[in-house]
Amino acid sequence: MMLKLPLKPSRYKREDYAFPWASCTPFVDNKLAQLIHRPMRVSTYKIHTTPHISISNWCGNTFSGDNKFTFMDTLPMNGKLLCARCEANAVAAGLLSADEIAGHHVHQGKLIVVKTCCKGE
Repeated sequence: MMLKLPLKPSRYKREDYAFPWASCTPFVDNKLAQLIHRPMRVSTYKIHTTPHISISNWCGNTFSGDNKFTFMDTLPMNGKLLCARCEANAVAAGLLSADEIAGHHVHQGKLIVVKTCCKGE
């Protein structure tokens, strides 16, 4: 049985083409991203010829698409890191921690932007 957590309701009223999800699994992996995130809001949009979904995460990061996401109810012991900001904000909002959901320690991380030009300045 897959664990699903309630999501925050959409802030926008778009009943004619947007369909907000009531719940989903606690983790989402975007295969184009470096971290696994915790979804806060998910909606299916039927604007174009094919539907796509939009995901807003607890860290503020958003992404959309049609087939690049994997929704998970637990995280593998070794693999991508969980977004530390997503985890902190989700726990502060009263959700279970990733460790409690997964039943084991979940490694967290973040991405750091590094300047690669103008090294002599």
